[in-house]
Amino acid sequence: MMLDNDKTLVEQAKTNPQAFARLYDQHVDRIFRYAFRQTGDEALAQDVTAVTFEKAMRHIWHYEWRGQSVLAWLYRIARNEAISQQRKRKWLTPWRQAGHTEMRQTETAVLHHQRRETLHQALAQLSGKDREVITLRFFEELSSEEVAEVLDCSANSVYVRLHRALKRLQTQLEVMGMAGEVNYERF
Repeated sequence: MMLDNDKTLVEQAKTNPQAFARLYDQHVDRIFRYAFRQTGDEALAQDVTAVTFEKAMRHIWHYEWRGQSVLAWLYRIARNEAISQQRKRKWLTPWRQAGHTEMRQTETAVLHHQRRETLHQALAQLSGKDREVITLRFFEELSSEEVAEVLDCSANSVYVRLHRALKRLQTQLEVMGMAGEVNYERF
């Protein structure tokens, strides 16, 4: 149902800016979260998000429907823009957790928080490509096919890259003394 809605909105957006506004409203939060995870900087993530939608709006009439959510196309634009911005600034940003939400004052909440921090510290030790494939698949919850479209590779390549990235993450967690404690489905 979501794909049909996206397809309809994309076709309408080619001639009607109000339809593009609906696409924006549906996807802006996810694109911002992704940009923030990639850059670790709120202001830069806002810039990346703004440029992503500006480019999407300018090039919407060139968009070809391929049976995938338009979200994969937006992620790809955001990915390229985040890389471009980081190159311009010539700095590597550390991987940081996107803010802390209210946490209960129980031992369970503290333990969960510690595990999550350790996971993010382990992710920070991975290469940008490994972090990217893990982020898109697990944090952004894209399908492997959508990740493949964002990364401009085959789904099989995504499976291989993800498998290798998770092995490297597991190795890093073992070094940090947290082996076997992470459920990848619940990052």
